[in-house]
Amino acid sequence: MMRFILALTAVLMLTSLAALIANLPGTVSIAVPGHIIDMPLTVLLGAVLFLVLGALAIWVAAHWLWHLPVHLRRARLARNRKEGEAALAGGLMALARGDASAADEATRLARKKMPHQPLPLLMAAQAALLDGRRDDAAANYQAMLGDTKLPQQISLGLEGLYHLARSENDADAAGTYALQVLEVDTKSSWALEGLMTLAVQIGDWPAAEKWLRRWGRSGVARAEIKQRRAILALAEAQSLLGEDDPAAQMAAVKKAEQAAALDPKLVPATALAAQLLARAGDMRQARKVLKQAWQKTPHAVLAQAWLDCHSDQPAAGRMRAVGRFIGKHRAHEEAAILRARIALAARRFRQAANLVSPFIAGARPSRRLCVLMAEIEVGLEREGEAQGWREKARRAPAEDGWRAGGLRLDEWQPICPVTGRLGGVSWGRATPDAPLLTA
Repeated sequence: MMRFILALTAVLMLTSLAALIANLPGTVSIAVPGHIIDMPLTVLLGAVLFLVLGALAIWVAAHWLWHLPVHLRRARLARNRKEGEAALAGGLMALARGDASAADEATRLARKKMPHQPLPLLMAAQAALLDGRRDDAAANYQAMLGDTKLPQQISLGLEGLYHLARSENDADAAGTYALQVLEVDTKSSWALEGLMTLAVQIGDWPAAEKWLRRWGRSGVARAEIKQRRAILALAEAQSLLGEDDPAAQMAAVKKAEQAAALDPKLVPATALAAQLLARAGDMRQARKVLKQAWQKTPHAVLAQAWLDCHSDQPAAGRMRAVGRFIGKHRAHEEAAILRARIALAARRFRQAANLVSPFIAGARPSRRLCVLMAEIEVGLEREGEAQGWREKARRAPAEDGWRAGGLRLDEWQPICPVTGRLGGVSWGRATPDAPLLTA
């Protein structure tokens, strides 16, 4: 509507100007050598206007012809980009369904249509990896390093080479690629995190701390920095376990306590600190550390650590001590399981059954509860009921545990064995058919 109003206004203005010129009185005489030309003023003004409009038309046409190659090139690039993006979309779908040959064909078309874009090269590398052609994938990543005018493309290529080297356990090559990325982007988060992970892998704790500080300056949230520092402290404490030096053992205790203070949710740190204190003969402090952590968050790892710290006590003594340990969390499932395990060790089978009965009635109990009930029924000499609980255990949902990339681990690790990421192991419920990876 606005365009129509503007066009109507322009027409009215031009019409008014023409009427004004047509009504102007007078004549104009133009003297040239040997001639005098007389004409009305309106004719002269009309001729001037015609010449101006003609000159404008010629200038517009010349300008359009001059820029025609540019317009044609832009149209061709836009068409190629559209076709290339469509090919990329098809390649992504082929990768999603695991069709390596279709993904290869789509990426070849995308590279032809978009030769200076990094995404086709990335997709070609992923298609090669899907087909098991690691050398072709590395060649595609290397091709991304050729254009020095595109630092982002270089960073992506180096990242791909880094992950290839990590998957082949080539720590030296992976570290080299990560360092090269920092020459292009000094705040590359993944490169700094990768160097930090490699330092943890080889036990170079000063280097790990250095890369952690640089990683923290790359815009990472303060909470994430504390969590990562806690993981480093716990990993260093674990590395000191094999040393017989008492000073190393005390340093391990301090590192484990530091990790627990930085991240209270990192329960393996508390469990390790208690284990080391108990090994040093300080049972009182070990039990105090576990109780403080339990009062914040009851956890199966803490319960197992408590049992380890009380293994020297008779069953009756543990029955009395566990009541003081669980405190206000008597109704918690982990507290019931802990008390039931102690009662089972003391051959108080009915008491153990009564403790876990609220957690097996009316719902699908976890595999751990089913196994515990089977042991209780065996103690009560009811083999039929015990066999029923064993059958339920096979179909029961998996209990919570350490998981990493779809695998279940028997203990916490600082580096995920699947993804190679520092801090990639977390506590949670894995799928029932998830394979168990032992350390």
